[in-house]
Amino acid sequence: MGEGMLNEEKIRQMTELALLKKRKGEQMFEIDNYFREDYVGKHMLRSFFVYTICFALIVVLAVLYNLEGLMSSVNPIGLLSVIYILIYILGLLTFEMITYRFFSKKYDEAQKDLKIYNDRLNYFEKKFDNKEKLPNNGG
Repeated sequence: MGEGMLNEEKIRQMTELALLKKRKGEQMFEIDNYFREDYVGKHMLRSFFVYTICFALIVVLAVLYNLEGLMSSVNPIGLLSVIYILIYILGLLTFEMITYRFFSKKYDEAQKDLKIYNDRLNYFEKKFDNKEKLPNNGG
């Protein structure tokens, strides 16, 4: 009777570990390969390029849309350039701050989930490996 309950608990523990690994495993284990600064830095670098490309495309579309007005003006290019540069810098700083916060939080959550997973796995291994290694005195 004790062994049946032991098997039920073992199955329940294995199922919990499998569900945790399935839900968050890929993210947990991928993030575990990085130090926090490397993980966040990688995403900030990627967001820099994404933001820059998107901003450049928007500027090109805005210039093409207003091309006729720009050609007839005396010197709007200098003023527009300064405005676009300021908008770019402010937007980039905001975007990078959001990226930093988002991926720092994601890293912390993954580390916490990984600790829970490892603690449960260690508990499982200690509990069930010790019980399975008990000598069989039944003959």
